[in-house]
Amino acid sequence: MNKVYEIISKHPAPHYILACSAGVDSMVLFHTFLAHQLPFSVAHVNYKLRGEDSEADARMIRELCVLHHIPFHERTFDLGEQLTLEGGNLQQEARTIRYEFFKELVGEAPDVLIVTAHHQDDQIETFFLHLFRNSGLAGLAGMHELRGGIFRPFLTIPKSEIIAYAQAHGISWREDQSNADSKYQRNAIRLDVIPTLEKLNPSIKEQVLMLQNACYQSYLEVFEQAKALSVQWKNQGFIPIKDLEQDLTLLVEAFKMLEIEPRFIPSIMQLADAENNKRVHLAHNSLGYQELIKFKDKLYLIDDTPCIDFSFSHVLVDSLPAKFNTLTFYLDPHQVEGELKLVRGKLMESFVPVGMNNAKTVNAILKDHGIPAFQRLDWPVLCIDDQLIGIPGVSLNRAFSPKPSLSSYLKVTFTAC
Repeated sequence: MNKVYEIISKHPAPHYILACSAGVDSMVLFHTFLAHQLPFSVAHVNYKLRGEDSEADARMIRELCVLHHIPFHERTFDLGEQLTLEGGNLQQEARTIRYEFFKELVGEAPDVLIVTAHHQDDQIETFFLHLFRNSGLAGLAGMHELRGGIFRPFLTIPKSEIIAYAQAHGISWREDQSNADSKYQRNAIRLDVIPTLEKLNPSIKEQVLMLQNACYQSYLEVFEQAKALSVQWKNQGFIPIKDLEQDLTLLVEAFKMLEIEPRFIPSIMQLADAENNKRVHLAHNSLGYQELIKFKDKLYLIDDTPCIDFSFSHVLVDSLPAKFNTLTFYLDPHQVEGELKLVRGKLMESFVPVGMNNAKTVNAILKDHGIPAFQRLDWPVLCIDDQLIGIPGVSLNRAFSPKPSLSSYLKVTFTAC
């Protein structure tokens, strides 16, 4: 444990927030920071999953903080009730709650570091978790000593060494009995998978750590290239199908930077050979991408797909508004002497949009407004006989822009379906 303080010294901070359960790892972490008189406070989440045991965990840490005059932050959350009402993965939901709590505590102080007690055994378990999930290099490379404001000074320390240190220094801790339940995947890996592999190969842990390091080095090599590729895709709003011919490792990391999970990649590859307008629906992500749509040689990244199905109504009014919008047209009633219709297939026909002097095709007008090609095909145009009045949600034909001196106007209101 002597090298832990050297690791902490490499990452100085004005304040550290220690994520503490009552387990041996957390308690040794607490006493390490206490012994070296580092500026820290403690954060604990009580998920109320184990009745009195959960309360006893929180009480132990709270009393320890009071004894040593350490600021204590506690979040109590009835995770069992949430899972009953809404479902979800217990460990994943717990992690989400925990890290949202940490983020709140850090607030606007970017120099503050959250410190967790993840150790070498956790690192090895994480490798197998990501292996089973078909993760990319970033997952197989494991946790980082410092990343995203999360500091893990115990990553190179085996759990056996942490326990030995606690026993030698009289450090008390509490055991979480749920850690012995193999129904959770991480527990099953720790309790069943790794011991079985160790019987077949006693040096399996050392080999996993070596492989993790190799994955990490490889990850660093592809990271910058993947980042550039994902930024290009995001900025242009589509993925050229030719880009899918690149190395799969690079693609996995680039997709992950767009928060597109690796499990979607087989479907995305199939989409490249599919017919136009075929799509892959994506899981919700913070970037908002809902699906990928194939059109010609591109896969379009769709976040908030514009609706191209419109209905409309019209009524006579006696004045113009102070401000216009593209979902409401005001027309001269004398110019509308036939039936108004929404018509598709007018891409190559032209008119002069309001605010411009030269005619443009419907296709060009839609393109100027950022409408992707696969949507332009079906975008309707408001017509009367063979005349184009305007494009709902986009632009009015200048020829139908009414004079402000009229006594009445035909107000046409479009509703996206």
